[in-house]
Amino acid sequence: MNKRGVTLLELIIVMVIIAIGATLLAPNIGAWIPNYRLRGATRDVVSTLRTAQMKAVFVNTDYRVRFPNAKTFILEYQTTAGWVADGTLQELPAGIQFTSFPDNNWFLFNPNSTASTGSLTLRNTKGSVRKISLTTSTGRIAVNPPL
Repeated sequence: MNKRGVTLLELIIVMVIIAIGATLLAPNIGAWIPNYRLRGATRDVVSTLRTAQMKAVFVNTDYRVRFPNAKTFILEYQTTAGWVADGTLQELPAGIQFTSFPDNNWFLFNPNSTASTGSLTLRNTKGSVRKISLTTSTGRIAVNPPL
């Protein structure tokens, strides 16, 4: 007779092993979340800055990324009537905030590939920090520590 399948005892042993592993890993996963949120928020801000940089050259008009407060940022472009939003206001994830801003609370990108200078700092609830810097002459966007 060909017996195939799993006995109830084998199934219970596997479930106990999985439960023990989950119990040991759960506290460590909670400690990683703030750092992942910080990395993700930094990527979002840098992506918006690079979008502003490319659009400024492509559309031949000034673009900026403005930081209205410690939790939000928005992409804008210059018109004869003033600054107009290019998209919606973006919000940082829970536990992440800007702790320092560039002069005037924005980074400006010009059609000739130059940019305003300054830096921006993001911090999570664990105290980890990412600094985004902009170089005036080249418009280079640098992140420290690197992503």
